[in-house]
Amino acid sequence: MSTLYSKTVSTRSHKNYKVNIERYESAQEVVAHCQSRPITDSSFDDKSKESFGSWEGVKSYDEALDLLKNGYQPTVDQLHEAVKANKLAEGKRISFMNDIQGFAPIVPLALKGVPQSMINMTMKPIKCKVIDVYYDMTTNCGTDSETIIENGQKLLGAIIALEQQGYKFNLYAVQTYSGEEDADMLIVKVKSSNTPIDLKRISFPLTHTAFFRVIGFDWYSKTPHGKYRSGYGRALRYRFSTKELADFATQVLGKNALFLSGRAIQDNSEEHIKEVLTNDYSKNK
Repeated sequence: MSTLYSKTVSTRSHKNYKVNIERYESAQEVVAHCQSRPITDSSFDDKSKESFGSWEGVKSYDEALDLLKNGYQPTVDQLHEAVKANKLAEGKRISFMNDIQGFAPIVPLALKGVPQSMINMTMKPIKCKVIDVYYDMTTNCGTDSETIIENGQKLLGAIIALEQQGYKFNLYAVQTYSGEEDADMLIVKVKSSNTPIDLKRISFPLTHTAFFRVIGFDWYSKTPHGKYRSGYGRALRYRFSTKELADFATQVLGKNALFLSGRAIQDNSEEHIKEVLTNDYSKNK
């Protein structure tokens, strides 16, 4: 159901920094593991039995599970038109013309002996550009739920717009729980480059606070190689500089990986995010 492994990273200010990683192919698999695993340290809270509020964005664990199953409707509604426009743009790639060969005859023209008496179809080619995006939605405790949701929606909006231009994305929802010498990392694949965006399925794990502060915290308390850290640790962006995060991504995730933090999304416009995504592709293609 998941892949557990470790990487050791060395950057300018961090030597032999250990990262324990658990990678999933879907958010549903994360929940299934959480329901079957024990908590690894008594210092962790049992999230499945707690009541929540505005900080988590839901009132209960069951409400978080319902959002995972049915999607987070405000994100679906906000980006629905953009996804529909994306599909229309793909449809415009197909055109029809009169030709000497094709899949159907034009009878009046054929009777007149006109050479271009067949209907032919052409599709405008778009160069396939695949980008691996790892979005770390982890933020500090002072970040409110609305901001976390807006960050995810902004990133998703940028990706939808770029897909209209022919870019394709492998998209991963990431959470990081770090200390001075090591970190635990959750990676969940939410979109493959060869599939269209499914807003209902992707909206909760990519944009909703409860996937981080409820489901993610639950995972962190139960992942086998995990380690309790005071305050549940910190996001990697608070340990590594921007340049170091790029080095970190290359060493841990591969040379084609683009690692984006929630703070980087929060501090920039959607247009800037699109530039970051496409500029990174240009450097690594």
